[in-house]
Amino acid sequence: MKPLRLYSLLNNLAISLVNPFVSFFTASYGITGALLAIVSSANTAFPGIIQYVLANLYIKAKKLIAIGSLFGGLLWILIGVYAIYNEYFVLVYSIISACLGAANFGWLLILDKISTTHRGRTLAYYNFYASIGSLIATLITGFIVGNNLDLMRYFFIISGLIYAFNAYVIYNSDVDAEFARGNGIKLFSSNLEVRKFILTNFIFTFVWSMAWPIFPLAQVYKFHMNEFQVAIINVTGGTSTLALQRLVGRLVDRHRKFVMFFGRFALATFPLAYAFSTTPYEIYIANLVSGFTNSASISYTAFLFDHSDYYEKRINIALYNMFNGIAALLGSTISSLMFNLISEWFSLAVAINIMLIGIGIMRMLMSLLYLKIKEVF
Repeated sequence: MKPLRLYSLLNNLAISLVNPFVSFFTASYGITGALLAIVSSANTAFPGIIQYVLANLYIKAKKLIAIGSLFGGLLWILIGVYAIYNEYFVLVYSIISACLGAANFGWLLILDKISTTHRGRTLAYYNFYASIGSLIATLITGFIVGNNLDLMRYFFIISGLIYAFNAYVIYNSDVDAEFARGNGIKLFSSNLEVRKFILTNFIFTFVWSMAWPIFPLAQVYKFHMNEFQVAIINVTGGTSTLALQRLVGRLVDRHRKFVMFFGRFALATFPLAYAFSTTPYEIYIANLVSGFTNSASISYTAFLFDHSDYYEKRINIALYNMFNGIAALLGSTISSLMFNLISEWFSLAVAINIMLIGIGIMRMLMSLLYLKIKEVF
């Protein structure tokens, strides 16, 4: 299990060096509208689509992780070496998201193999190790870069090198997940509860993602943040996640439906905090809630695993991720279009506040759908 812990640690380290800053970085270089929507939703949209395709191919999990990590790492190095900061950054970043999404799909399959009982605790255990190195990495990036965004190129390169090395780590581990070829392309699961669960997540993710392209605009144009302040936002959430992760993991095994509901309901905190706050310090405090919302995310994976038999597990995971990806891309894009219209009538700061207040209210309302989900005992 040690190589798996090392992989989890390094993977989260590579993510934390660059991912918390990508949307802010993009908005700071004047990329807005649909392109910013693509960047802000890329980590959900493109992995979901590529994972759906992969679910119908015969590829072992370990090999899939190694290939995805290697290609994703090489592309990050490409961005850093050639300082790709324009519209081409959006294209390359989208491909990176797809590659790393493929790797994450393989990782989920390995996690399923080693967590046949007490899924919540096992998944939280690996997420705990994955979070350890991320806090310092994010702070280091934010502190060094500050207002000099050109320095991000070096962190893109470092992150890429870590991904490439991690491909070697996972390839030499002794745990793999073997699975049969999917029975053709499916658009719907044969399991009624899984279909209801996927639909519920589609609706919520659509609303959830509407705030994603607005957050970096608020950071840049309302609060005038630098990268260190963005780092603090992420670190406060990460610290809270470390403190709560194992506790929430135990709650998932006992009260999964209520963890799913409150995990989604609490997500309304963030757009409302950005709307009503006047300084970044208020956002730092509000972001402590993400310790619970981040930890609660394992409940959705655990639900999906427990409602799928061995032969449907892979396709159900793929369907779940694909529909979430489509919802994220649609929600972010439509939100960007709505923001463009509203900003013609109001100042930029007021338009940001209007959007975020509306999204916060919608998040609370849509979270009620999770109370309709049936638990497995």
